[in-house]
Amino acid sequence: MPWSVLAHGAGVDDLMRRVVRGERVTREVACQALADRLLVDDTVSEASAWAVPFLAEMGASYQVPADSRDRVIFLLAAMALASAGFTDDGRRTRRRWNALGRELPRRPPDWITQTRYEVAKGAPKVFDALASAEVACSMALAIAVPEVVPRHVVEVAEAIASADRSPRLLAQAARVVLHLVDGEPVTPALLRVTAQGHTEMLRAYRDKAYPPNQPPEVTLQLMGYRYAFLAAYGDDQEGVTITP
Repeated sequence: MPWSVLAHGAGVDDLMRRVVRGERVTREVACQALADRLLVDDTVSEASAWAVPFLAEMGASYQVPADSRDRVIFLLAAMALASAGFTDDGRRTRRRWNALGRELPRRPPDWITQTRYEVAKGAPKVFDALASAEVACSMALAIAVPEVVPRHVVEVAEAIASADRSPRLLAQAARVVLHLVDGEPVTPALLRVTAQGHTEMLRAYRDKAYPPNQPPEVTLQLMGYRYAFLAAYGDDQEGVTITP
C-alpha cells in the first residue's frame, strides 16, 4: 500500500508493524499513535478506510498479542461510529440529521460511509476468531455493526447480560448489543435507563450533549461502545464519546 500518498496515511504501515511487535509498552504506544492517525478527533480519512482490512486481519489473528488485538478491535468499532470525515481540502464533513431523523448528505468523499462499510465487511472474520470469548472488544464491535453480528456472538451477549458474575459495565454493553441486534425501537425511556449506568453517560443524556435530531439508535450505540470501553480499560482512558 502506498500509505504516504493517502490522506493521513504517512507512517500507518510502520505503526501497524509496531502494534504487533516488540515489548508491551512499545505496542501500547503504537496502538495509541495508530488510533490518533486513523481517527483524528472522531474523524476518519482516506487512510482510515484503506486501513480497515489490515486491522480486521490483525483483530482476527491470534499471532497478534492479545492486548494489541483488543485495542485494534476497539479501534475498528470506533471508526465505524465516527461522527465526521475529512474532505479532500482537509475540512470535516459531519453526520447530521433532519427533523425526521434522516441522515443528510455529506460533502464528498464520504469516508464515514466507506469506513463503516469496510468495518462491516471485515467484522465477521473477527467475530469468528473471537468465537465464544466473553470480551469487551467483541461487544464493542457488535454494537458498531449489529447488522453483521453472527448468532454465536449474540449467545455470548446473552450469557454476559444474564450472568450475575458479569462485570456491571460489560453487562450494560451486552444488553445494548442484544437490543440493537433485535432491531427493537430505541425509546427515550431506554436511553434514560441505559445512561444511568455511569455518571458520564447520565450527564451527557441530561445535558442533551449530542447532535440535534440524532436518532436514538445512534445514541444507544455510542453509549454501548463507551460501556464496553470502560469495562475493558476503566475511567481513565479515552474512547469514542457521546458528544462530537
